[in-house]
Amino acid sequence: MKKRQALALSSLVALAAASSAVHAQSNVSISGFLDLGVSKKTGQSSQLGSLGRNNIAFAGEEDLGGGLKATFRLSTRFEMDTGQMETAPVGERQFWQDESTVGLKGSFGAVRLGRALAPLNNNNWLYDPWYAFDRIGSPMFRMTGPDFLISPGNVASPTGVDLDYTRLSNAVFYESPVFSGFQFVFNSSIEKGVGDLQKGRAVALKYNSGDFGAIVDLEENSQRDKLLFVGASYKIGGLGLMGSYNHTKLNPNGSVYGAGWTNWAAASDPTTKRTSLTLGATYPVGPGTLRLGFGRDFQGSTNYFNYIGSSFINAGTNYSGATNFYSVGYSYPLSKRTAVNASVAKENWKFVDDKGRTSATGVALGLTHAF
Repeated sequence: MKKRQALALSSLVALAAASSAVHAQSNVSISGFLDLGVSKKTGQSSQLGSLGRNNIAFAGEEDLGGGLKATFRLSTRFEMDTGQMETAPVGERQFWQDESTVGLKGSFGAVRLGRALAPLNNNNWLYDPWYAFDRIGSPMFRMTGPDFLISPGNVASPTGVDLDYTRLSNAVFYESPVFSGFQFVFNSSIEKGVGDLQKGRAVALKYNSGDFGAIVDLEENSQRDKLLFVGASYKIGGLGLMGSYNHTKLNPNGSVYGAGWTNWAAASDPTTKRTSLTLGATYPVGPGTLRLGFGRDFQGSTNYFNYIGSSFINAGTNYSGATNFYSVGYSYPLSKRTAVNASVAKENWKFVDDKGRTSATGVALGLTHAF
């Protein structure tokens, strides 16, 4: 593992060193996002760590003539507090965890091959005050696509490589040209993995007219779990309003529904239907932005999947029951690239957890920098 990481790191350094030379032939850029803060949730100790995500990316394109361009993007994610690769449910992530694609774009749209975000998490940040990027305050981070993994892999014995909520590997990604504000998106895996029932796939229709944006997204993973995501946003002067509706249909014969992951089969009221909604608002206050969020999970989380990882064994339910999430935050810009962010959140649920709780709070203060 260490040897593999060392080879990947040496490749990254070589790519960075070569970028200035390549620039004469193509357009190559280096970008990234750094996020670190202190947070605390009910029943947990204070932590210094990423509140969202940290990445460094290399992207570029080459003009092939006739309106055709070659493209690539390589992006890795890491933990700012330790400098290590981003952690996974079990083990470590791929080195190019965030994205590794190469493709072509032209009048037909854009096609990429490799590993990248599926439409849900490539677009849901547009409908959340925290850009779906804050583990404490974002209702979208908490409640988007409940129990849906676009790449569940072998969830009964997951590794960092074969389990992913948000990305497809070994896949093709197509985006159409924009027609009168509308754009069509199609993603599909090319290969089936161990334990897969089919290839994961997704289609989405997006619309943007400046102050108004919307998306309808349909996804089906390799375990035949299905997702419907609808999001919309509207800006009135300085006020930004946004929201989403999520509907997941779990396959009762799939591994996500079973004991290897959510184990809804063991709940006192087992269900294959998972629904949630999120609402949010932003408004300029002083030099910064006020953020308000609300989310509702209509069924709630099974053991260990709620805001603080509660279990509900003693209650005899093995799930939390309907859950509400409330949050408020403020982002204070120190420059166009750097900001101080504060968030406070509360989540409450129906059934008493094994430590006698029906609610939990979270607070965070962090610093972000984009380059």
